[in-house]
Amino acid sequence: MRKLKEYLNRPTYAVDRPWTLVLLNATAVGLILAIFEPFHYRLNSLMQFWVLWAFIGLAFTLSILSFIVAPKIFKRFYDPDQWTIGKNIVHCFCFLLVMGICTFIYDRYFLIKAKFWNDWNTDSFYVILSIDMLAAFTIGIIPLLFGLFIVENNALKRNLLEAQKLNKLLSERTRQEEEETTKTITLSGDTKDAISLPPESILYMEASGNYVDICYKEDNKEKHKLLRSTIKQMEEVMLPHNNFIRCHRAYIVNINHIRNISGNAQGYRLSLTGATEEIPVSRTYLKDLKGLKDILS
Repeated sequence: MRKLKEYLNRPTYAVDRPWTLVLLNATAVGLILAIFEPFHYRLNSLMQFWVLWAFIGLAFTLSILSFIVAPKIFKRFYDPDQWTIGKNIVHCFCFLLVMGICTFIYDRYFLIKAKFWNDWNTDSFYVILSIDMLAAFTIGIIPLLFGLFIVENNALKRNLLEAQKLNKLLSERTRQEEEETTKTITLSGDTKDAISLPPESILYMEASGNYVDICYKEDNKEKHKLLRSTIKQMEEVMLPHNNFIRCHRAYIVNINHIRNISGNAQGYRLSLTGATEEIPVSRTYLKDLKGLKDILS
């Protein structure tokens, strides 16, 4: 059970180009119905041709609601930085469930023209409901999974290419040193606890509950200091230092220590010289790579 929970909470790719998925879903549903004619559907008359377009329109509309409208309304649930395998499964299941219900309503009350909900206790009601739900899940799952694979694969290729470009800029970049290497900065929180150290020795800062973990290098060793503060407060303190950027809701990183940028379907990760942990790059703070490119160039 614990392994299942860990698997469901594992971060995964969040769709960043929903219109591509919308078009793929609608197109694939139309092709499957037209070519394979499943569940007794037959494209053998003008009426069935319009029925086909109705199902395409239904898939198109529900895909828009599911992949474009819903993420704008339920922003917390669809936060791309917090998107997990479990959330993805719930999202896909709900999409197919609503697709099945809408297919049933269209089939039962627009095609067969049954009296709305007056026949809910008849056998035909549940037979058609079962068939339409089965059709939605068996037909809809194919374009949905195929579309997710295509969009994720394209994101992987795009992020790998951009990571290569960034690494090239990184290798060509002249290291930005502080004006005074001996100058120190004092970081403090909501208590009397504080730490003074050269800004250049700081590798990154990470939010950890009500604390911020300051990761820095001293005597060529990675060290950590917890301060009771927020990452927002630390961001304001580091504003005068151009080599510190907020790359994630929980991270501030010193770009002078970036040695490699890797890309995957979820986004980007930064490897820092002297740090054991890789730092994630959030789309919330770097929606495109232009900001990071400007800093590195």
